[in-house]
Amino acid sequence: MLVQSPSKIFKSDFRIWQKSEKIAITEILNNEEQAHTLISVKEVVLNIEGELRLNFDEERILLILPLYGEIIITDFYEVISAGMSLTLNTQTGKDVVIKNLVYHDQTDVLIFEFKKEEHIQGYCKNELDFALKNNVFKISKTLPQPNFIGLYNGRAEGFYKLKDPEKSIFGMVINGTFEFQNRLIENRDAILLWELMELEFEALSENALILFMEI
Repeated sequence: MLVQSPSKIFKSDFRIWQKSEKIAITEILNNEEQAHTLISVKEVVLNIEGELRLNFDEERILLILPLYGEIIITDFYEVISAGMSLTLNTQTGKDVVIKNLVYHDQTDVLIFEFKKEEHIQGYCKNELDFALKNNVFKISKTLPQPNFIGLYNGRAEGFYKLKDPEKSIFGMVINGTFEFQNRLIENRDAILLWELMELEFEALSENALILFMEI
């Protein structure tokens, strides 16, 4: 029998988007109390020639995950496209600029901001290989927090035993629908779970894409 653990669901339908001519941005998670290592999660849509400029009062670790299109980032001279991730340290007071490289279309990006608990060497790019379905693998190989993404067929199930039962789980459906620890979460919904030792989930649609991490 699945034990019901405390949770909070962040429905995509209720998100507020701040929009301008070149950019639209919404906050999926804002951990103002900094009770977890994950401080914020943002989704950013960059229009043609759009760019996002970020500045931090303290050093942070960023995990940047393009969902669609291609981007380039300050001081990293390689293209980051959908199917890749980039992990980096920020420097206090120095801007991080993310630019859309697609000259004819938008780019859609997730940005995860973490407390800096240890140093990440330089910029760490990771290729995401979704060839093996119904399994999870690391989004970032250098991020200290356990972090996973996976593509699932309908009715396929997944299980994950937490490395640290004192931690919480942040999860998000990128595409499709899942039952996630007995909660229904749909396209672009997110969830925060705590007081659990093992995570269970099931895809309710074909080619359903989910990510989660211990925070």
